[in-house]
Amino acid sequence: MVTRIITAVVALALLIPLLIFGGEWAAGAVFALICGFSVYEMLGCCDLLKKYALSLPSILISVLITLLPLISFDAAQVAVILGVPVILVCFMIAAVVCHKSVDSERLMMFFALAVYISAGFTALSAMRSQFGLWVVWFVLAVAWATDTFAYFSGMLLGKKKLCPNISPKKTVAGAVGGTIFGTIAGVLVFAIAHGAPLWGLVALPLSIISQFGDLAASVIKRRFGVKDYGKIFPGHGGVLDRFDSIIPVSIITAAIFFIIKYCGGTIIG
Repeated sequence: MVTRIITAVVALALLIPLLIFGGEWAAGAVFALICGFSVYEMLGCCDLLKKYALSLPSILISVLITLLPLISFDAAQVAVILGVPVILVCFMIAAVVCHKSVDSERLMMFFALAVYISAGFTALSAMRSQFGLWVVWFVLAVAWATDTFAYFSGMLLGKKKLCPNISPKKTVAGAVGGTIFGTIAGVLVFAIAHGAPLWGLVALPLSIISQFGDLAASVIKRRFGVKDYGKIFPGHGGVLDRFDSIIPVSIITAAIFFIIKYCGGTIIG
């Protein structure tokens, strides 16, 4: 546990100043770097990392897509609408051409997961550009508070297992504790940023979603027989192990915020 805490403190000490003082491009570069590492780890999980004709373009495209909202928000929208189907066609062709050397199931599963990962960090980048840094704090606060307090609540109070076949250490008490404190964290960010704590209650469903994101990542690891996605963070595993709950929260938060913006909302405009 000590190693886990020290790693988290050091990582936050590096991340927070970059986000605060670096501006949009520094934040975008951080998200792109994390996205690239996450796709790299997923390639390893799917045993596709050494298929360089696939792995290198996948990492590069994920990084570029994450940066695109900072270059042109309209271009980012076009990339999502047209780019994903085009890339899917490329993966389908690869599945046929390389069917003897590449497992088609792994290939298509990786495609879906790479899109999912890239969507999460692109959403963060787009929200940072369109709404400001406070939205990033909101997403991180909800996801990480949920994860942290689920861990400690489960350790102190947990008896009944939540999903023993997926993640044996997670408990019902941990899920409840994580949801409560994740919601509180979201309310606090909204209160500080806008003086509108009631808007922060959107953190309640997002906190639950973050836990499903964590569990879904565990399902994928069990499917491919790996314990962690990587080893870069002592006590935490890989980059994707640390950000697996942030990805779905980012996607859903972006959907909510952009819908409100385009419907004429003012709280987050």
